[in-house]
Amino acid sequence: MRKLSIIFLITGLSLLASAQTTTYTAPKMPIDSNTKKITYVEVITQTGTKDTLFNRAIEWCNKFFKNAQSATTTRNKDDGKIAGTYRFKVFNPPDKDGLKTDAGVISYSFMIESKENKYRYKITDLNLKGLSYYPLERWLDVKEQSYSPLWNYYLIQVDDYMKEFGKSLKAGMKAAKKVSDDW
Repeated sequence: MRKLSIIFLITGLSLLASAQTTTYTAPKMPIDSNTKKITYVEVITQTGTKDTLFNRAIEWCNKFFKNAQSATTTRNKDDGKIAGTYRFKVFNPPDKDGLKTDAGVISYSFMIESKENKYRYKITDLNLKGLSYYPLERWLDVKEQSYSPLWNYYLIQVDDYMKEFGKSLKAGMKAAKKVSDDW
């Protein structure tokens, strides 16, 4: 019984030590060659007129953002353009009890543009909300004096959120399936 307790103690300590030394690898962030900023951009071919795609994008915004009216600063149907800013939280790695604590709020700008049979979304100006502007590009510089390995963990969360943004938008921009009224 005593040997079994010692084995559990050693196993528990080794798991705790490995959790504290976990290293995170930053994802390959998309950097715009002109602005040198993290920029997510994609052009998607989708059947529909400019107005139809614009209306679908508005519907998607109303579902995706908690308060779409405040998140969108531009809704120009003539240009087929929707733009705005939004934010989301990032968290520190879970502690030994699995509790995640807030690490900060990430703010970003987005734009959705519609044309005949295609649309484009662009996400840029990602920054950590605080007393002053703190661009996330700083988290990519491992030579920065204040560099922290936790930045990689935060970048993973940012990349996951942005990929979910694109995936959700693509699903929302598809034509609604017509329900048959034959009974």
